[in-house]
Amino acid sequence: MLDILEPDPNPTSHAPYKKVANRVKPISTTLPEHFRVVRDIKGDPLANMPTLSPFPAEFTPTGRYTAERRDVIDSLHPGDFLWPEERKLMHHFMMLQEGGFAWDESEKGRFREDFFPPVEMAVAAHTPWIHKNIPIPPGIYQEIISIVRDKISSGAYEPSN
Repeated sequence: MLDILEPDPNPTSHAPYKKVANRVKPISTTLPEHFRVVRDIKGDPLANMPTLSPFPAEFTPTGRYTAERRDVIDSLHPGDFLWPEERKLMHHFMMLQEGGFAWDESEKGRFREDFFPPVEMAVAAHTPWIHKNIPIPPGIYQEIISIVRDKISSGAYEPSN
């Protein structure tokens, strides 16, 4: 019974060891003024929002919200998840707010820069680390290239150096 209480003579650690030379060293400084995020929303962003009728109209395909996409939504919520009138109201809402839904990369948008200006990250002068690139397996190489090209064309990825 007493041997259970004795400590293990060979303790092991499962965490990787970090060398002292590789530790992160905090820098005591102030943030320059041009890096500060200032939200200056002028006007009412909800002023042009369409009103939702308590008696929604029947579904009619709009620019982005097509009958095929309506069927996808209905198939994801089968049975009695929503009552028929709730389902009708949901489709009416999605017809009115179709610009807020992205069905593929090309339809994704960005926040308005007058409401949410781009954020610049302050970086101290340093020697960047040099890491070897992670190899992409040949079997999924074309798929990865396609995903990156879609992100670049939709504006989610920006050029950098």
